[in-house]
Amino acid sequence: MTEPETVVVGDGRRLAYEEYGRTDGRPVVCLHGNPGSRLLWSLFDETAQHHDARLIAPDRPGFGASDFRPDRDLLDWVDDVRTLAKMLDLDTFSVVGFSAGGPHAAACAHELDRVERAVLVSSPGPPETRQYATASNRRLTAATRSVPGLSRGLFGLTGWLARHWLGRFRETIESGASDADRELFAAPDGTVVVADAAEAFAQGGRGPAHEFPMLGEPWGFDPADCARKLSLWHGRQDERVPLRVAQAVASRLPDTDVTVVDAGHYSTLVEQFESILLDARR
Repeated sequence: MTEPETVVVGDGRRLAYEEYGRTDGRPVVCLHGNPGSRLLWSLFDETAQHHDARLIAPDRPGFGASDFRPDRDLLDWVDDVRTLAKMLDLDTFSVVGFSAGGPHAAACAHELDRVERAVLVSSPGPPETRQYATASNRRLTAATRSVPGLSRGLFGLTGWLARHWLGRFRETIESGASDADRELFAAPDGTVVVADAAEAFAQGGRGPAHEFPMLGEPWGFDPADCARKLSLWHGRQDERVPLRVAQAVASRLPDTDVTVVDAGHYSTLVEQFESILLDARR
């Protein structure tokens, strides 16, 4: 694994990122899930080159090689992306957010004039849609928000597995997967997906642990007020974030595109990325 590029953001933290595709291509900022990292987007290097795209994939605070930021909220991430765009001389760009990266992409679309379009893939919704989430997700989110230290303990254990018992870690990532995602995990791309998730814990579990309950808090903005159109992609077989979540989000937006595919949580992104990229560049 090569060392990532880094920039220093406003409070002196190091923000790590990787680039894929063409250095002179149209920029697309790509935001990973939880657990996840910049490594996921390596799967799409050739696709990005073919379509003259420049994929810029940062690690969020405490994930991968980016420094942790305590007490951050969803809108704080916008400041990091604003700094990254300025340092890379990006006049305009699109954003693609996968899974937990979806709310972060929506925040960028809401706050940054430089964002031309945002695509949310397999994304959870705001707290107003929590009744459409899985029962297990609702219970875990509520517990980690109300029990001090619970999220840190759970993600700390997961991080230990990622660093010391990768086979068991892989089992936790694959547990409960749909048939479509199981096929993905059995293929070479599945190894990259697992490595991407493991990289989230390179510094331990603080980053993922902080972010999980954070997304259950009020987002600090209304996605319906985004000046840029949000595009949603979701799989019928998504077992982690059910399709009904995307449908509930779409019903609250004045103007949005919703693309539903016969795939699971991870496989929607991996199998449909070429079309997702073209959507982001519209």
